[in-house]
Amino acid sequence: MSDISQAVRVSLISGFSRRLFLSTSLAMVLAATLSLIITVVHFNAGLRPYLVDKARAVAVSVQQDIEYAMSIGIPFEEIRGLDQHMDALVREHPEVSAMRVDAVSTGVDGSGAFDSEADKKTGIASLIIYAVSELSSALSLGDEYVDTVSVEVVQNGVVLANVVSHMDESYLNGKMTSVFFDTLVILIAVSLVALEVIVVLSTSQLSEPFLVAERALNYRAAGDLRQYQGGLGRGRLSRFIRTLNVYNAALRDRLRSAMESVKDTRIREELAGFSERTKLFVTDARQKASIMDARIPLFVFCFAEELQKSFLPLFVAEFYSEGDLFSRDIMMGLPISAFMFVIAAFTPFAGKLVDKFGNKPLFLAGLVPAIGGYLMCYLAQNSNDILIGRSMTAIGYAVITISCQSYIANVVVAENRARGMAVFVGVLMSATMCGTAIGAILADWLGFKAVFLFAICFAAMAGFLGWNMLSTDLPAVEKKKPAANLSRSPIATLLRNSQFVLIVLFCAIPAKVILTGFLYLYVPIYLASLDATQSEIGRVMMLYSLIIIPISPLASGFADRLGKNLWMVIFATIASGIVLLGLYQNASVAMVLVVVAALGVVHAFLKAPLIVAAMEAAEKSPDITRTGALSLLRTSERIGSVIGPVVVAAMLVVLDFGEVAAILGITVAILGGVMAILSLNQKGRASHV
Repeated sequence: MSDISQAVRVSLISGFSRRLFLSTSLAMVLAATLSLIITVVHFNAGLRPYLVDKARAVAVSVQQDIEYAMSIGIPFEEIRGLDQHMDALVREHPEVSAMRVDAVSTGVDGSGAFDSEADKKTGIASLIIYAVSELSSALSLGDEYVDTVSVEVVQNGVVLANVVSHMDESYLNGKMTSVFFDTLVILIAVSLVALEVIVVLSTSQLSEPFLVAERALNYRAAGDLRQYQGGLGRGRLSRFIRTLNVYNAALRDRLRSAMESVKDTRIREELAGFSERTKLFVTDARQKASIMDARIPLFVFCFAEELQKSFLPLFVAEFYSEGDLFSRDIMMGLPISAFMFVIAAFTPFAGKLVDKFGNKPLFLAGLVPAIGGYLMCYLAQNSNDILIGRSMTAIGYAVITISCQSYIANVVVAENRARGMAVFVGVLMSATMCGTAIGAILADWLGFKAVFLFAICFAAMAGFLGWNMLSTDLPAVEKKKPAANLSRSPIATLLRNSQFVLIVLFCAIPAKVILTGFLYLYVPIYLASLDATQSEIGRVMMLYSLIIIPISPLASGFADRLGKNLWMVIFATIASGIVLLGLYQNASVAMVLVVVAALGVVHAFLKAPLIVAAMEAAEKSPDITRTGALSLLRTSERIGSVIGPVVVAAMLVVLDFGEVAAILGITVAILGGVMAILSLNQKGRASHV
């Protein structure tokens, strides 16, 4: 019966948290939608008069040219080359779609109308912009809209012709579309930050306090008068629990005094029995650690780290000097490669340090090289300094991510591991999207170096949050004795665990090759070859993270219920290879968008179960801890991140885009199939044993 009531209580609190989350999300979506509409409406109202003035200025330049020709003795009817001149002006000024000169005296056009080559886009975005434009007109936020400007050509007080200039609506709609999507990206980033805060606050300030207060009341109703846990905060529930504890403590002190003063043995035994029944001398243990403890500190740090992602190569190019280590082209990409390499090299050591010193101390220690690296980049005088700064930050990044990942792995129970790892993956995805978008805006407004000051501030904030939120009261780290006469090195440990090796070689590394080689290298180059703009490239790539963020928790919950994490990883690996085949002999921006979206869905079912499958494989070995398995997995993934761009770039030298996508997809699908066969063989051998 108690289990049923406990389940009902948890269900009620979960329902309350869910309703709070949904109502808050709905309010944010409504506010973001209104903000988006108002932004585009005001942009439309402000830009249109500027375009009208530009069209008038172009028409006036033609008018002045005609009047100058007439002033030097050329009759209006004999002016030649006017059509070609206006055609050149239309091409030079994209705000103008067409120009013509109407001769008043004859009623015959002096020249034809010339259409510009502006891209008149159609689709959902254009429909949205059209609706917003109509709304702007209805709200009368600007002057009455005109799209045609006419300037008179006058000689001796007589109007001879009109120079007519047409404003290009497609140019206006294109600018409005760009503002629409840029604003949408900012609002999504802000909403994700707000949701992260809401999730943590709703848990720490609402769900947990109510659970603690309910537990205290249930104890008291059952006659349990111990010192209840949860009376350290400043809220009303905490004050209520402190009041209960004060009454219980007063009764405890009176009981202690009575037991000390009473000489009668029988009475002393009765008082002792009363103290045992009421548990007056018992004090609840401290509140246990939770996944939410690490969520906000990790998010804030990863947000700080991702701020520079959108402009780092440009930053290196700006500070390149002749005395730097390598040529300019190599130095532009070297800080990124060095960052990945240092993480791959340092991650195994970070895992050992976490096991030795604990998660919270290592999280705080990792901030030292991270902030030092940001400061080095801020003070950089050449690209060598940037290279050193990024390498320093990589050490801190490796330590902090492993400490948080291990923290989450230690506090979740075995049946909820995939869901726990989904929190880690979701935080990284959210921080990646938000940091990249906000960092690009800050760099545009304030310059490259100022962004690193913001990174320092956010990293320091992450340290403050980690100091206050991370707990040292974690389950004891598992201690496994190494087998006799075997090396304790991570490489030897890894090689002895065949299932772990298979997961790394056939699933983890291919997934990272696809991520860095395909998404980060192939997609931008391919979209650029299809004449996609830089904004369109960024939005297509952003779609990958946008899809993973909401789907990953659902996929992880499904993996927990299914209990087949390894097979979910195998099927997702095969599916990720099959998805890439969609680009074979199908060159279009729309197909790239579909493939990236499908890849996001598939990887949502891969990321968290992959971590859980690796930990499950580690548990079968007598000398691999969870943290050790995580660090080795992260190191192997970094190897895939390093070789992915190299492999794809090498193939693009000799093959076209469709062939590269097909070869990469077939290879990954085959690796997943081989992993399935080997896993079946291992299962068959285990069943025979």
